[in-house]
Amino acid sequence: MTSKPIDVNRYLTGSFRLLFLFIFLLICACDGHKGKDDFNFGLIVYDQDKDVTHFMPVYEMQEGKPEPKGIDLPGMTIAIYDHCYLLMDMSDHSLLKYRATAEGLVLEQSIDMKKFPWEPYSGWVNWVNEHTILLGSVVDEQFRYLEIDLKEMRILRNGLLAVPPAPKGVNYTGMSAQLVKDKLFIFYTFQKGFMREHVNPPDGAIHTAVFSFPELKLQSSFEDNRTTWPGSYNIWSSNSLVLNDTTYVLGQPGGRTGNHPTAPSAILRLNKGAQKFDPGYLFKLGSHGVQEAYTLYNMGHGLAITRIVESSEITQFDDYMLKRISRYELLDLRRQKRIKLAMPPVMLNFIMNVTADENFAYLSVYQENDKSQIWIYNLRSGILKRGVTVNGEVIRIDKLAD
Repeated sequence: MTSKPIDVNRYLTGSFRLLFLFIFLLICACDGHKGKDDFNFGLIVYDQDKDVTHFMPVYEMQEGKPEPKGIDLPGMTIAIYDHCYLLMDMSDHSLLKYRATAEGLVLEQSIDMKKFPWEPYSGWVNWVNEHTILLGSVVDEQFRYLEIDLKEMRILRNGLLAVPPAPKGVNYTGMSAQLVKDKLFIFYTFQKGFMREHVNPPDGAIHTAVFSFPELKLQSSFEDNRTTWPGSYNIWSSNSLVLNDTTYVLGQPGGRTGNHPTAPSAILRLNKGAQKFDPGYLFKLGSHGVQEAYTLYNMGHGLAITRIVESSEITQFDDYMLKRISRYELLDLRRQKRIKLAMPPVMLNFIMNVTADENFAYLSVYQENDKSQIWIYNLRSGILKRGVTVNGEVIRIDKLAD
C-alpha cells in the first residue's frame, strides 16, 4: 500500500499560513541584504578620464569586481577610524568624517579648520590612542600640532613644537615623526630653497628633536650623518615605522626628493629607550648613483615594503614622474635582508597603495591600460598571487574590518 504525502496546509489555519509566509519572506529579505556593509577593505581610486576620485568597497581581495560608489571625494585622506574616512578639504579648510558604506561615503561630522594653519606636504599623523590623532605640520618655518578626538570630532589642543631653529639661510625639509609611548620623535633635515625646485641638495644629516608626551616639551636633539631626507609626503605615504617600540627611519636622498650628491638610501634604527640612532645598524638599500629607495610601509612581523629605483633608468627629472621606473621590494628589517618580488614595475608615487593584515600584504600596480592590479603576498609562505583588478589608479588601500 502506497502512503500518500502529508499535506501540511490541511492542518494549518489561515492565520498560521499567513504567519508562515511572513516568516519565510522575512528570512529571504534578510538573506538578500546579509553582509551588505560587511566589506573588509576600502579602496580610494582615481579615474583619470573623469578626473574624479571614488571610494570602492571590497569584500574579497582575491576575486570579484569592485565598483566605485558614491560621491567624488572632496579632500585627501588623513586617517581611518571606526569604518570612517577622515578627509581634509583644503578648499574650505574643514576636516570631514565620512562613514564607509556599501553605497559610498556618507558625511557624518566636520570640524572647521580655518583657524589652524596646516600644510599637507610637510604634514604627518601620529596615533595617540585608538580614536585620537596628533596632526603635525610645518607652516612658515614653525612646527605646529593639533590633537584631535576623531570619535567626538573635536580639537583637544593645538600649539607650537619648539624644534631647534634652522640655521640661517636654510629651511626645514624632509619631515616625519613617530610617537612611541611617552616620546615624540620628529625627524627632518635642512635645505636652501625648497624641494619643489630640485636645485639645492639638502643638509647631509638626519636631525631628530625629542619631545616628552603628553607634555610636548623639547627634551633633546641629535643628528646622524649616514643618510639624509627622512620624510616628505607623509600624509600620502610612509617612510618610517615602529616595531616593538623600536623606530625605523628611511633616508631618501635620491634625485626625486633630496638629490644629495653622496648620501645613500638607507634605514636607521632608533632602539627602544635610546637617545640616538643605533651606530651599529645601517640598512643600505643602494649606493649613490646606483640604486635609490623611497617609501617604507609596515607589513608587520618585522617586514616592510619599499620602492627601489635603478638610477641608470633616470635620464631627466620627469622620468621620476612619468615613467614606471620603480619596483616593490620586501625588507626584513631585523636581519637587514632584501627580498625581490616578481612583479611589474610601478610608478614612483607617494601614496598609500600598500597595506597588510596578519597574513597577507596587498600591493597595487597601476597598469598602462588604466587599471590597477592588486597583488597579494602571503607573509608566512612567501607565495605571491594576483588578486582583483579595478578600473582607475588605486591611491589608497585600507583594511577596514577583520
